[in-house]
Amino acid sequence: MAVRAPLHIVTGKGGVGKTTVALALAHRLAADGARVAVAEVEGRGGLQLATGTRIGPEPTPLRSAVQPGRGRVFGIQIDARRALAGYLQRYYRLGFAAEVLQFDPLVDFATRIAPGLRDILLIGQLTHLTDGHPDIDVVVLDAPPSGRIGSFLGAGEALTALTDGSPIAGQAASVMDDLRDPGCRVHVVTLLDELPVTEAIETVTAIRELGLTPGAVVANRCLDQLTVPDPPPTAPNSIDPATWAALTSQFTADAEAARAQTAWEALLSHRTELTVERLPELDPEIPSGQQPAALAPALGAL
Repeated sequence: MAVRAPLHIVTGKGGVGKTTVALALAHRLAADGARVAVAEVEGRGGLQLATGTRIGPEPTPLRSAVQPGRGRVFGIQIDARRALAGYLQRYYRLGFAAEVLQFDPLVDFATRIAPGLRDILLIGQLTHLTDGHPDIDVVVLDAPPSGRIGSFLGAGEALTALTDGSPIAGQAASVMDDLRDPGCRVHVVTLLDELPVTEAIETVTAIRELGLTPGAVVANRCLDQLTVPDPPPTAPNSIDPATWAALTSQFTADAEAARAQTAWEALLSHRTELTVERLPELDPEIPSGQQPAALAPALGAL
């Protein structure tokens, strides 16, 4: 079963700015005229925190800097109760009964029958999003962190083997087909530092082992490259030597940090064989709700 709309899955180690990058990608796509739904799962509330907009189970317009008439960005929360109801309606045509069966105790019971069932229901609801919202052109998933992304995206494969021949196995196999569709890409967000880069490389490997298509590696909070004169200039007459030493030492430290980032970027590109998209370190004065729109122009065609 083909993915209903192009699907961009964004993951990364906690703290690297994954949600901000997912929103920036949505703004980038919307600027080209697309109506983009940014979805999150597991009730983490990251979209609401980042945008200041209450996100519910239906696409909600987000406050954004997308030019009028050139596209729009929506937020949506995919939850297990509605996912279970959607599954029951699609495969068993239960109608009103599917809504009744969303009660939390039943959802908890149903999603504990087999490991990974909750993830399968969530992804299935996501890939069928445009069944009920055909005006959505592109879906961006603010996915679980990279430490869990392998089990989340690979749940269908494990569940298919565990429940072979059952309707659940059919749903799991359908979800894996959706994720392996050419219209689906998995992007990995990282910082250019040792631990995030190491995890990003491992994540790309896990994505490929699942038979999914990696998109780009997005390096967030990149520093400008600085050239340090050799030898360094002497202090101007208007600045005392102590102040000049403090200024130059900070400049040298910033230049060293930028050079270290370049080295980590080269390793990341070499080990993953993927394009590394660099996003700049933003002015801290920019409010968090405006940061995705500010970063969007720096993203290439992911």
